[in-house]
Amino acid sequence: MYVHLPIVPFFERPLKMHDCDISSFPDPGLYLLLPDGERIVLTHREIEKSTDSILNDREALPESMRSAADYKPCEICPERDTAVICHAIMPTIPFFDDIDRYMSYDEVTAVYREKDSKSIIVSETTMAEALKFITILSLSDYCEVGNKYLRYFSGVNPMMPADKIAKVVFKNIFLESRGNIERVQEKVYVMSDEILHTAKCQVARLNLICSRDAFVNAYVNTDLITSFIKKEMREYISAN
Repeated sequence: MYVHLPIVPFFERPLKMHDCDISSFPDPGLYLLLPDGERIVLTHREIEKSTDSILNDREALPESMRSAADYKPCEICPERDTAVICHAIMPTIPFFDDIDRYMSYDEVTAVYREKDSKSIIVSETTMAEALKFITILSLSDYCEVGNKYLRYFSGVNPMMPADKIAKVVFKNIFLESRGNIERVQEKVYVMSDEILHTAKCQVARLNLICSRDAFVNAYVNTDLITSFIKKEMREYISAN
C-alpha cells in the first residue's frame, strides 16, 4: 500500500500529528519511522555527505572491508582495476549499524520525498521493501555498470510495488527503442543480467558483515523486479 500525500496528508492508518507534518521531511529521500519511535534518515543529502567522506578518507573503511576480495569491484565493472572498493556498496555502509538491527520482515513506516516535490509518499511496509530506495540508488546510480540504465528508472519511486516499477522501466525501454521489439528484448535481457550480477555481488559483500537480513533481502528482491520486467515484455509480445 502506498499513497501520495499533499500538503494536508491523509493516512489510512493515522500516525502521530508530528509525523504527519510535511516539514518533518524537508529533504528528498527516505525516512524510516520504527514502531519503537526511532527515526532513520536516508536522504540523498545524508547519503552523498557520508559516501563522499568515506571515499575521501580511506581510514574510514574498516581494514576487513578494504582487504576482502568481495568488496572489490566485480569483474564486469569498468573501474575494477582502479577503485579501492565497489562504489555500489557506498549508500549502504554509512547506515549499516542502524539498519542491521532489523529483520527484513520487521514493520516500518516509510516516508519518501521525491526531488523537487511538495508531496510525500507514505507506506506501511516491511524493512526489506522500504530499502528498495537504497538498492535502486545503489544499483542504478552509484554502480558504474547500473548507471548505464539509470534513465530507464525515470518516473520510478521506490515505494512502488515491484510490478509497478517493472511497468515503468519497460515503458521507458520500449519508448527509447521506438517499439522495435528486438531492441527491447536485447536491452531487457542485457540490463537484467548485469543488474542481477551486481546485486549478487552486493549480497556476497553484505553476507560478510550482516547479522540480520534486511539489507541482504532488499538486494535479493532485485530479482523480483527484473522478473516482472521480463514478464511485461513477454505479455507485450504475446498480445501483439
